[in-house]
Amino acid sequence: MTRLTKQYDTIAHDEGVWTVSWIPGTQSLFTGSVDESVKRWDVTDHGLTEAYKVEGQGLGVISVAAHGSGQFAASSALDSLIRVWDVNDHLNNISVIEMAPTETWTVAFGPQMEYIDLAVSGGTRNTVVLWRIGEGQTENVGELAAPSAPTESKAGKREQFVLSAAYSPDGTKLAAGCMDGSVAVWDLASQKLLGRCGGHHKPVRSLTFTADSRMLLTACDDMHVHLYDVDNTALIEAFSGHESWVLSVAAHPGGAAFASGGSDARVKVWDMATRTCTQTMAADHTDQVWGVAFSSTGSHLASVGDDKRLVVYAVA
Repeated sequence: MTRLTKQYDTIAHDEGVWTVSWIPGTQSLFTGSVDESVKRWDVTDHGLTEAYKVEGQGLGVISVAAHGSGQFAASSALDSLIRVWDVNDHLNNISVIEMAPTETWTVAFGPQMEYIDLAVSGGTRNTVVLWRIGEGQTENVGELAAPSAPTESKAGKREQFVLSAAYSPDGTKLAAGCMDGSVAVWDLASQKLLGRCGGHHKPVRSLTFTADSRMLLTACDDMHVHLYDVDNTALIEAFSGHESWVLSVAAHPGGAAFASGGSDARVKVWDMATRTCTQTMAADHTDQVWGVAFSSTGSHLASVGDDKRLVVYAVA
């Protein structure tokens, strides 16, 4: 059974922290905040050390991600800019992508090491835009349109907005979660829609594939986490237990567990075999938990929230 023990916590930013991502192969992570900054933190035996701060991310940072090589990071901010930089030289911008207002929501790196693919969930245009970042050039290599959830009448038309995006670890698929509760899965080679995962009826703010790429976990404002079979886009299980919106979900790289964070200020750990909640961390955050993330080895879990805190747990 996967168990968390709180190791460190700190007031990480001047405002709420909305996103967290570990740098693969390291004991370091990024946090992004409404205070218009991204910070890199190093986790040592002595605590959390702020390594550097990337400022000037206008109107607040919504999403931050690290490439699998551990060399590159990307952030999206409400100023409509995507910034890609060198992890070890944060003053070295690899690329700055300017998009239309509200089109820069979640950023996610593809798992391939030989090139840098970046997916950006595209807001009100209801698309995910695919970018390939090369030496001195950034190229738009595709745009995936999300299907809207079926509605009973035209009067009940749901709001179309792509909130979240994630690549499968094997690099063959991409999934996106939308404001209307729909979850789309595409085949990346053909850029064809494989199907739509049904069951949610409110915003899907976070999603992640399991390590074997066969299942998809989704976090939704309907207070549930769903587990889907990817090939059949079929619902396997609906997990309930949060007392409010579920804002974030992360799969343990070992495959045995996942974690979720909610606007009830709780972090929960769930067992994949028994499909039950095995632990609830209720005392570590005092406000909405916007992000949870496992380190690449699975030895640590980080959580961030509107209380400005970064909490790091040891995973046993």
